[in-house]
Amino acid sequence: MKTQIKRFLLTLGFMTRIPVNVDLGEVKDEDMHKGFLYYPVVGLILGLCDMAVFLLVSLILPEVFGILFAMLANLCLTGAFHLDGLSDTADGIYSARTRERMLEIMKDSRIGTNGAVAMCFDLALKFAGIYYSDIRWLMILLMPIAGKMVQGAIVYKAIYPREKGIGIYVGTVSLGTVIGTVILGLVAMVLAFSCWGVLIFAILFGFAYLPCIYHKENRGITGDVMGAGSELAEVLLLLVVIVLTKYTGMTPLSYSILVLKLEIMMRESCRKNY
Repeated sequence: MKTQIKRFLLTLGFMTRIPVNVDLGEVKDEDMHKGFLYYPVVGLILGLCDMAVFLLVSLILPEVFGILFAMLANLCLTGAFHLDGLSDTADGIYSARTRERMLEIMKDSRIGTNGAVAMCFDLALKFAGIYYSDIRWLMILLMPIAGKMVQGAIVYKAIYPREKGIGIYVGTVSLGTVIGTVILGLVAMVLAFSCWGVLIFAILFGFAYLPCIYHKENRGITGDVMGAGSELAEVLLLLVVIVLTKYTGMTPLSYSILVLKLEIMMRESCRKNY
C-alpha cells in the first residue's frame, strides 16, 4: 500500500505543479514507469480543481469567464507542461527536416511559428468546445482524465529516441500498467455517458495509437509527443461529445439521473396536491 501511495505521489508531483511535500525515500525506475497507472487519477484531480474554479467563478460572473478561469487554472496546475509539448511537437513535425534535426528543434526552448499556431488553435478549440457544450462542468472535469488516459496508452512498446530526458521511461511501461490505465479511463467515460461512454472511449483509444503509427515511421515518442497527445485528446473528447449530443440526442448519465429524480419529485408533488 505504501508503495502504491509513493508511486501516486511521484506521478502527481511529476505531472503537475501541486506540491508534494513528503519524503518519498529512494525512487527507483520501477516506481516511475509503474506510476503511469495513476495518470487518469491525476487527471481526475486536475479536473476536479478546474471544475471547482469554473463553478465558483460562474457564481459571480457569466459562465464564459468561468470557462476562461478554469482553463487558466489548468495551465497553472500543470505549468502548461503539455501545451509546451504540443508546441514543440508542431515545430518539429512541420519543420520537414531529418529525424535528428526534428529532435533538436523539439528540444529548443524557443517557440516557432508552427508551435504558436498549434497552441492558439488548441486553446481556441477548447474554449469553443466547452462554451458550446450543454454540460460544461462535466466536460471540464473529464478533459484531463481523457488526456492522461491517452498519455498512459501511447507509451506501451514505444521507442524513446534520446539517451536521456523526461520521457526516458517511454517503452518501459508494462502491459498490465497500460491495461489498468485504460480501464480507469473507460470507467470514467461509462460513468459519465453510460453506454455512449464505450464509443467515446473507443474513439479516444483509437486516437491514442496514431502517435504509435507515427513513431514506427519516425522511430521515437518523446515527452513532447506525449504532451501533444494529451492536449489533442482533450480537444477530441469535446468534439466527439458535441457531435454525439447534436446528432444522437446523447445525454450524460448524471444529467439523465438528475432529470429522472426531478420527474419523480414532480409526480410526487402532483399526487400530494391532488
